[in-house]
Amino acid sequence: MIEEIEKHFGSPLPQQYKELLSTNKVETNNDVRLYSMNEIIERNDCYETKKYAPGYINIGDDGGGMAFIINLNTNDPEVLVVGHGSMSPEFADSVSPSFSSWVKSGFEYDE
Repeated sequence: MIEEIEKHFGSPLPQQYKELLSTNKVETNNDVRLYSMNEIIERNDCYETKKYAPGYINIGDDGGGMAFIINLNTNDPEVLVVGHGSMSPEFADSVSPSFSSWVKSGFEYDE
């Protein structure tokens, strides 16, 4: 399934993200829901991530219209949050300087 996701995006997934995704757990806390492997392609197609945020992947949402995106070209990418309406990284805010630190924080997110 990971290979199918990488083929869809034309890029390998960042290693830190791939390791978490391979556990096939949907991680959540009060404000964060990460998409499962079965949802990734559909959610990214729905929000046209490849069109509006080329080189990024939408990995989850806050349930209130905000998407969590990461750069596909970085091993341990910064986690950004952006409105589903724009999906453009230029309008994104930083959530965490790296995906691994975000995981360690328990997916901390201050709206």
